[in-house]
Amino acid sequence: MRRLLTRVYRATDLVLELLTMLWLSVPQPARLRKNRAVVPLVVSMTSHPGRIKHAWLSIETLLRQTVKPKALILVLSLEEFPTKNIPTKLVAQAKRGLTITWVEENHGSFDKLLPARALFPEEAFATFDDDKFFPKDVLAQLFNASTLHPEAVIGARGWRMKPSTQDKRVHYGEGWVRLTSPASGRDLLMPGGNGCLYPKDSMHPEVDNWKSALTVCATADDIWFWAATAKADSLSHCLGLPAHRPVKLQQGSPALSEGNLSRNDQQFSNAIEHFGLEDFMNLLRRSEIENGN
Repeated sequence: MRRLLTRVYRATDLVLELLTMLWLSVPQPARLRKNRAVVPLVVSMTSHPGRIKHAWLSIETLLRQTVKPKALILVLSLEEFPTKNIPTKLVAQAKRGLTITWVEENHGSFDKLLPARALFPEEAFATFDDDKFFPKDVLAQLFNASTLHPEAVIGARGWRMKPSTQDKRVHYGEGWVRLTSPASGRDLLMPGGNGCLYPKDSMHPEVDNWKSALTVCATADDIWFWAATAKADSLSHCLGLPAHRPVKLQQGSPALSEGNLSRNDQQFSNAIEHFGLEDFMNLLRRSEIENGN
């Protein structure tokens, strides 16, 4: 019976994905695109050759948000796309609000944010990944939360960091609590791919140091961005949204920021040392111990 239910679930899930793809393939009426309020945010994301074919799906859900960003940018590198040959669906989206920005070198998942910061140094940003169907109001939710917490980094999903029960130190992901309702604090880590809003000046300037980023956190841009936020002493606020539906067609290809917990824990330690956050982490640890957590 369990095997049968699993098959039914998988078949139903596949049908739902196909219907979603079909719906996203149908052009949206121009009047719906024109009548949306524009929010003062630049939306930025990236992709790579292994995922570019289906990146249009995530992008389309961002093009159909209930509010419109000042710009929607897809960063691609000439190192990976030397002929600038990209799928026709992306070319079509470029006529409806998508801006494709080319950079010389490939910096992996860091291209999700850093090139856009260089292009728009005075703007606030919202980042997303290329492997999820995003709710149509996620951008509005991020922006609305930022009006209530104007200097905070706002994330759709995230964790509250906790010290390990073994050595009382904070290890990446170990014992952390997934947030399922709105929460604020300086002990939150919110992955940028789910939707994360970074106000202007919410990150330490060292965040833009490409060389250090690729040395300290080669495959963990979210850790690097978190550390730059912590160094700037910025508050974080998480919406606690449920998981976004993944694009199943992207799951067979490698993620830009893949890495097991042990590797991420090392990069987490690297970032703490690089940004000089030892006192910050010790304060977090003491606070948890004093509160009996």
